[in-house]
Amino acid sequence: MSILHYTEAGQGEALILLHSGGMSGREWDPQMAALAQRFRVVAPDQLGHGNSPMVADRLAIGDIGREVVKLMDRLDIAQAHFVGSSMGGAVALWLAVNDPQRLKKLVLFRVGYRKNSHTNDGIRTLSDPEYWRGLGLQGWLSNLHKPQGGPEAWKIVLGRVAQAMDPATTDHAHDLSVLAKVQASTLIAVGDRDPLVPLDHAMEMFRTIPDASLWVLPNASHVTATNTWRANCFSLEITRFIQRRA
Repeated sequence: MSILHYTEAGQGEALILLHSGGMSGREWDPQMAALAQRFRVVAPDQLGHGNSPMVADRLAIGDIGREVVKLMDRLDIAQAHFVGSSMGGAVALWLAVNDPQRLKKLVLFRVGYRKNSHTNDGIRTLSDPEYWRGLGLQGWLSNLHKPQGGPEAWKIVLGRVAQAMDPATTDHAHDLSVLAKVQASTLIAVGDRDPLVPLDHAMEMFRTIPDASLWVLPNASHVTATNTWRANCFSLEITRFIQRRA
């Protein structure tokens, strides 16, 4: 039985939305209504985020992936399309490599295929509570992650993400020979100025995954505005990609 908290909307083919590190399934609120017109949309809180508990001392991408599979079994979903954002994209890619029969189509949004010291600098920035205080979002994060241990637990959640993506220990560490075996039709979506996912990393993925498409969002860093003025076009492109015939 899965321990993941989730929200669900719509009917049709299953579409699982995996949020970025430090967020929760609420990240997908701007997309849910539009996507639910076409799909059965499931948006879980990943391990150690929001209303979903931790299962180990340290957050690991593989542990999240295994819990997502348990959630699919709980909901009687044999296969699903996946959209993964940042850390959620790392989980979706882990599933594509380790449990490929559970995937139909795959959207890797704001995520590369490995971490290094350069891209990890951006992770450390996003895991610093002062970054979010500077944006005035500490109250929102505090409410989001109170189930993790109270009003200050959001800082612990950010630290878990930094650990999960640490290049020295992370299980988000694939090489091109592994990507060449990915079976799912894949859309790689990335901002053209994203310091966490340099364009050369995205191009390597595009050229290596056998059935890959590439969408480069202009004038976009790791923050792509897909929850504000780009929300409609993001939902539309995801829907078009999933419904496109082979």
